[in-house]
Amino acid sequence: MDGDAMVRGLIADGLDQDDVAQTAPTLRHFAAACPQKEDAPAIRECVSPASFWQPKHILPSAWYQHAPFAFWITEAVRPCVFVELGVHHGFSYLVFCQAVQRLELMTKCYAVDTWEGDVHAGFYGNDVFETLNDLHERHYSGFSRLIRSSFDEALPHFGDGTIDLLHIDGRHGYDDVLHDFGSWLPKLSDRAVVLLHDINVRERGFGVWRFWEEISRECSAFEFVHCHGLGVLNIGGRTTDGVHALLTSTGSARFAIREIYAELGCRVTIYLSEPRVEPI
Repeated sequence: MDGDAMVRGLIADGLDQDDVAQTAPTLRHFAAACPQKEDAPAIRECVSPASFWQPKHILPSAWYQHAPFAFWITEAVRPCVFVELGVHHGFSYLVFCQAVQRLELMTKCYAVDTWEGDVHAGFYGNDVFETLNDLHERHYSGFSRLIRSSFDEALPHFGDGTIDLLHIDGRHGYDDVLHDFGSWLPKLSDRAVVLLHDINVRERGFGVWRFWEEISRECSAFEFVHCHGLGVLNIGGRTTDGVHALLTSTGSARFAIREIYAELGCRVTIYLSEPRVEPI
């Protein structure tokens, strides 16, 4: 696979010319990781100019390195309804909102959290919610709502079969994630994609990894292992071309897609560590 050909394709799709100089060496590295030409179409389906965007909002998070994939999956799914369970400071949620806004989608976004904390995230004061709410109201209130409640209390607010993209990042015990997934399953559409964070954390009582090992045998799935791990599931069976390419990728193509988003995630970490003249 030719890295320069991938760059040309991304430019044709709208990759910002300012990013080309940095992008070309990176994609040549990706190409070397996947030498089989027959794998190139699958990889190309799973990378777009959105994969190279940078987050606008800097908030404490263990999710920085998944931002490139969040941008891409939002574009690939184009959800009518997106829900995040477990928001904390809100970095990941605002990344999804940024994608919806920049892509000019008609998505309705909902963040569900008590904003009180838990045994894994720690407990915290109201300032965490107030900081997020200020950013949210200034940038995304036209299509997004913050729902301050438990996950179970929020369930009646959503109709069955209505959610196209669900990100579960609440309490991380096995029984907790099993309950959250099971209780929200009826709310998912027949083309829904579910994201599970922390599938590669095996200490401190985390049990998402165990749930992931079980559910990924039952559904079409893709696993990222970097940045605490992120699992991707297709629930309903229907899907878009990009999501299908991701979930059916095999061998060197699957390896290269993992490498691509791990590398792009590192770029986000570097970007967010750079000093800013003004807070974002």
